[in-house]
Amino acid sequence: MLGKIIKYDMKAMNRFLIIIHAFLLIYAFFIRILITGRLTANNVHNLGNTYFLILGLTVSFGIILLTCVAFATSIIIAVHFYKSTYSDEGYLTHTLPVKKGTLLIAKVIAGTIWCIIDIIGLFAAIYIAAWVPYVKDSLSGNKALLMEIFGLGSHLGVFGSIAFYIFFMIAGTVANVILYYACISLGQIFTGHRVFGAVAMYFIVTFVESISCFLIFIPLGLLNTQAVTIGTSTTLYMSTPSQYMLGLLGISLALTIIWSVILYIITYYRLNRKLNLA
Repeated sequence: MLGKIIKYDMKAMNRFLIIIHAFLLIYAFFIRILITGRLTANNVHNLGNTYFLILGLTVSFGIILLTCVAFATSIIIAVHFYKSTYSDEGYLTHTLPVKKGTLLIAKVIAGTIWCIIDIIGLFAAIYIAAWVPYVKDSLSGNKALLMEIFGLGSHLGVFGSIAFYIFFMIAGTVANVILYYACISLGQIFTGHRVFGAVAMYFIVTFVESISCFLIFIPLGLLNTQAVTIGTSTTLYMSTPSQYMLGLLGISLALTIIWSVILYIITYYRLNRKLNLA
């Protein structure tokens, strides 16, 4: 039954999400073929102001498009959860011969899968549009600096660091999905203003999460302003770049997991004990 629910939720969201991500990738190919593909180290100074004006406009629109696609993905996932759980459609959902825990897990998995697909799509679009030889060569010249800043290979090794970042991304994705569901569930307290209640709970919960992170970061020294010079010219305000990044992300990961567990329990409790359909 778990697999069937995941398949149903994925199918319900596919028709919208596939379209917007397909449009994003088409636009990325458009930029690559017609604009950024012309940019090379040999002709960068000869393309003229018109080219760079068009480049600036297309990149600006691309950034807006990336933001809109990511936002739309979150909205579609949240709306589907609300419609299939707390609206009229929820009556049918809750008649299924399945436990509330299984139902919630299925929806978290389906939402997480689409969020991960969204992230992959966003990175793919950036790669297609921007990863031209000129940009690649420019970044390669600062490879050591970038690896040190992001903590790659310093303590965990390159592959260990990459694995950590991937796990951090997945954990963060799951946490975001649970956050959406928890806020929607808590928003049902506001009878007659459920959508407003869900939005209000989102800002309240994220504010409380931010404050908790801030209060923990201070005693751990993750907000200090000790200056460290990298190489010969770059100065960053942190203990050391790699230690700072890994320490910050490690603590953030732990807090993310803790908050996800709390919000998951709250969502399950609302579904199992305080269900109030529209």
